[in-house]
Amino acid sequence: MPKYLENLRKTKIVCTIGPASSSEVMIERLARAGMDCARLNFSHGTHAEHLRVINLVRKVSQRLRKEMSVIQDLPGPKIRVGRLKDGSVGIKKGSTVILTSADDASGSGKKIPISYPNLARYVRNGASVFLSDGSIRLRVVSISGIEIKCRSESGGELLSGKGVNIPELKHDFETFTEADRRHLEFGLRHEVDMVAISFVRRASDIEKVRKFVGKKDGPSIIAKIEKKDGVDNIEEIIPVSDAVMVARGDLGVENPIEQVPIIQKSVIASCKRLSKPVITATQMLESMVSNSSPTRAEVTDVANAIFDGTDAVMLSEETAVGKYPVECVKVLNRVSLVAEKKMLSDSRSNSESSLFPDDDLVSALSEASFQLSQKLNTTLVVSPSIYETSAVKISKFRPRAPIIALAESEKTVRKMGLIWGVHPVKIRKTRNLTEMLDTSVKTLVEENLVRYGERLLIVCDDVKISRRRGELLFVVETKSKR
Repeated sequence: MPKYLENLRKTKIVCTIGPASSSEVMIERLARAGMDCARLNFSHGTHAEHLRVINLVRKVSQRLRKEMSVIQDLPGPKIRVGRLKDGSVGIKKGSTVILTSADDASGSGKKIPISYPNLARYVRNGASVFLSDGSIRLRVVSISGIEIKCRSESGGELLSGKGVNIPELKHDFETFTEADRRHLEFGLRHEVDMVAISFVRRASDIEKVRKFVGKKDGPSIIAKIEKKDGVDNIEEIIPVSDAVMVARGDLGVENPIEQVPIIQKSVIASCKRLSKPVITATQMLESMVSNSSPTRAEVTDVANAIFDGTDAVMLSEETAVGKYPVECVKVLNRVSLVAEKKMLSDSRSNSESSLFPDDDLVSALSEASFQLSQKLNTTLVVSPSIYETSAVKISKFRPRAPIIALAESEKTVRKMGLIWGVHPVKIRKTRNLTEMLDTSVKTLVEENLVRYGERLLIVCDDVKISRRRGELLFVVETKSKR
């Protein structure tokens, strides 16, 4: 790879925007440090506050000539402990605890108020209930009306507002809530690029959201895998999603914590096989919320996620409320570059195409483009396309050369912000194939992504030739001087 392209990072960085990072100055600093996607957590903040951030991200993107995607993360059916009488209550192992959605619950110890209305109707006898990030474990022994009677299997101090996790809820429990619908209507009005759906349990959860969005050019839909049901049904969820997030926080509550690394590897492998971008999230650099440098274990965790095949790594509290948001992004940038260099120099990483036996035309063309790029040592793999289909399928083979996806629509450019190794660039609208190719090469030269005398591999999908549509792959050698 030419020296001038060595710092073109392939793993994408997602930053959660919050009080520590929501100013225009901080958004620009994060962008310059390497932020590819700005995540807005709709569990917090008002629509007015989120709109302000969306506008700032777009403004900074335009000023820096760097497209950044906006991800709207919907809260989903988050269940929390209500207000406790003294702010906290001690729960002893073996004691009886009643969870209730009654408004007048005292929260004094035996009866714990729960924020979710009618929760009892969705809970089964014998189900596990985890409170306070899993530190307190209850077992349901009976259900009566709006009350869930439990026996405590492990005790501890419970605070008001702490999360409640129930791994197995009845089938009719609604993942896409009324509040989510209102949030998403706002997101659609302001053209967010991606929307993350919390607590996805099955394919129908994603299909409901897609039906609600309605239009084909709407935001990409990200399935957040954080419930046990979501893990169990992962093979049906991935195909109907545009991307997947491995949300390790709740995963580690609803599943044995020692299973989380295995789940992470398995979900990433499935996403890679099915050509779907995947984000690894939660506690990537958690110590940097208050410290200026990460632990060695955190750096290893980030690198291992990249070796596993993740497309993106995500920062949550680190950039939302932490003291060192920009430093966190710089750490991810450095670790990614080193891990990618090692991964791409490993001969095994460059022969994984045999693991993906796809028989559709775009997949076959993508595999051929990977092999040809490796053999000819092309500077770039270029995908001029109105869709992101070929770019994401080329990406799964992890070529050494950066993948440049050229699109006429800004919306399409931003929707490709999560794909590993893909650097989307907007080009002007063209009338035919010859003009598109000429414009593509000219744009790459103007963007300083290619120099004369270098080889480009160009992959075109959905090309119209003689009233038929097909795929096209060829090599261009830019011999003339500038």
